[in-house]
Amino acid sequence: MFLIVWLGIINGALGGQYILNWMGNQQRFVGDKPVGVTPGVMTWWRELSKLAWAFVAVVIEKLRGKEWKYFWPGMLSLSTIIIAAFTGVIENIGFFYLPKYYSPHLYAPYVNVYLAFLPFLGKFLFKATIRKEHWYGIILVVLGLALPHVAPHLVLYGAQILAGMGVAWAQGFIATQVIKPDPKAILDFTAIIWIIIINGCLCSQQILNNKTVQTVLPGVGANALVFWREIWKMLFICSALFIFPLIGSAMKVNMPKQVEATTFENKVMVKLADIEKRDNTVVGKKQILLDNYDKIGDQYVIKQNLSKETQEKIESAFKVAEFHRFFALFDGSIIPKNWWPILFVVLAGLTGYIYSFGFFKLSKFAAHFWVPYTNAYLALIPFVMFLFGEKVTGYQIAGAIVVTLGLMIGVSDYSRNKVEEIEKKHKQV
Repeated sequence: MFLIVWLGIINGALGGQYILNWMGNQQRFVGDKPVGVTPGVMTWWRELSKLAWAFVAVVIEKLRGKEWKYFWPGMLSLSTIIIAAFTGVIENIGFFYLPKYYSPHLYAPYVNVYLAFLPFLGKFLFKATIRKEHWYGIILVVLGLALPHVAPHLVLYGAQILAGMGVAWAQGFIATQVIKPDPKAILDFTAIIWIIIINGCLCSQQILNNKTVQTVLPGVGANALVFWREIWKMLFICSALFIFPLIGSAMKVNMPKQVEATTFENKVMVKLADIEKRDNTVVGKKQILLDNYDKIGDQYVIKQNLSKETQEKIESAFKVAEFHRFFALFDGSIIPKNWWPILFVVLAGLTGYIYSFGFFKLSKFAAHFWVPYTNAYLALIPFVMFLFGEKVTGYQIAGAIVVTLGLMIGVSDYSRNKVEEIEKKHKQV
């Protein structure tokens, strides 16, 4: 019952996290104004929110009589918390980057592929048995991820065969089918890189959470662990917001000497034109670039002997257009012009605190036995996004359901039908 209740809570919190992160990055939900908040700044506010909720929880525990010694996890446990905090900040930046450009139902199943490998890590780290159910689960996960991409072509191919046999409805079906990729549904190279990074970070989180609970001093609870983790996450994100803009400025990443014509015209100019329509404070930035870059062949080349003031205006224009996507992650003030996105981020911090608490509560069990069950919400996200008016295909819904079934079947324990706690490294004294 303990497992089932917490798995239900975590599913709700994680599913809510995806939706809130996405809503905070959509203009229609933030006062119909430009979002104007970068993933790095969103991460800063999210971690501040989580730290605040964890601090309140720790204060309540103290007021209820808990001794100070039960808030110190010990150096060994703290070391795993610090590493988890570092990977957690990287993961969170990615989780604010992806919803800027894609609906959660498109990328959520892919950032959880690491779950298929947890049984093997469980065997290596905790000597857990790999059973045939794990292999069934992996096969279903692979099929579910491939289904939205492969199924439309297979269905069309089958219809062509039937049409060749003279089946009338198949001929009519083919006439209505035009498989043309939706640009908003294609994960670009940057998105794929972030998906790989997030998989690595999430996988490390589960392992490090297990090690944290294994090595924590007796009597230290989940709230204390979340609190220490959020302190270190705030330190890391504050450092990133300070250091990376300095590096970007020193490298002049937003004042390139030359830019490919396709990038300049189809990305930078289009982005600035769209922003200028919605924000009169940035009007003229598009013209600044056109006035100071000459098209030579397939490149736009910056003019020579520009004044310092003009160079600053050029840098500002490229920054607004998010020309350099990596350094753009950390641009912007933590005091934004539009506060609506921060509301969603703060709410995401609350759900984040809830599921972090739950993950530490359940981390006394080997991760591969229970973590996949925390992702049952993946099967529901396509339906939720459909209600938000996003374009969701039947193949995507079917793929999400198959992936979720694979994750759950892969950890089902038919031999004992129970989950045992992992061995503690620190014994009670």
